[in-house]
Amino acid sequence: MLELDRIASDESIKVPATLKHDISVTARALEMASKEEDDESKEKTVSHKRYRKFLRIISYPAAAVAIITIGMRLSFQDSITKPKDTFDDPMMAYVQMEQVFGFISEKMNTGIDLADAAEPVIDKTINALIR
Repeated sequence: MLELDRIASDESIKVPATLKHDISVTARALEMASKEEDDESKEKTVSHKRYRKFLRIISYPAAAVAIITIGMRLSFQDSITKPKDTFDDPMMAYVQMEQVFGFISEKMNTGIDLADAAEPVIDKTINALIR
């Protein structure tokens, strides 16, 4: 501290006349910059708080839905029976498959017959709409 006092009392060092004014301008500029930074940080904090509140509101129902979904999946998983082989003899499986394909073929033929019967009515309707 003694060294600083000695330098401050040294009259041989010339101090510019505008130094006091320059220091006060710089201090005001720093003060204003600090105030702007504080305002920006407050805005970010408010925005951040709103975002966190929104996330908190959304996260609880989302977690509840996830837990319920997982629980339901696990409970239903046990009740679903896994298919077992129903035929030891490949010939029996082939006969059963032929019966199923015959059943499907009958249903498809019925549907095709209905579509063929409806075709003239559909054509008549389309022609009436076009004219």
